[in-house]
Amino acid sequence: MSKEKKINVAKALAAQLRVTEEAIDTALAEAANLIETYVTSRRAIRMSTIIGNDAHQNTLKAMLALSTAQQHMTIAHANLSLVQEQVGLGHVAILPAEDKPEKKGQPVTNEAANETVGEEVVIAAE
Repeated sequence: MSKEKKINVAKALAAQLRVTEEAIDTALAEAANLIETYVTSRRAIRMSTIIGNDAHQNTLKAMLALSTAQQHMTIAHANLSLVQEQVGLGHVAILPAEDKPEKKGQPVTNEAANETVGEEVVIAAE
């Protein structure tokens, strides 16, 4: 496969990765807004905290699941950076400059397994 085609494929993957990460962030923010709405609505009608508590608790559980998904996407991001190197695109600009982290080379760990997965390698556009 030509280097140009590899770069185009990598750019498509990077774009979809960013969309996926943003979707999780948006879902977390919306769930937080939902909890805020529960609380303010309950207060507005002077309802006991016991009523609707199951919905509140399940929304919190969903937020924890989204947080776990966010952690897994961080690891997937690092894994894709390693794939980028494996296909010979180690130092080719793939992501826009605003996606460049402030500190490069920070290890990405899977806390559940307590293992280092790889190093975050993001190459910013020139």
